[in-house]
Amino acid sequence: MRIPKSIERLLSQRIDAALKVQSADYKLAVWIEENGIKVEEYDILGGVEIYGNPESSAERIRQAIINR
Repeated sequence: MRIPKSIERLLSQRIDAALKVQSADYKLAVWIEENGIKVEEYDILGGVEIYGNPESSAERIRQAIINR
């Protein structure tokens, strides 16, 4: 079976999005570490909440920064 062009585009979009998330996540984790902010492991460095619940994950990180 040939792979439809629309599926190839979706796969490319998914790869691009994942690479952007990984890059942002790494930079965020470095900043968090450098500033001594405590966050749950599932909110950084590829944690499940980054992908499964991104809005709540971001809010927990915001709160950790504010509470620092």
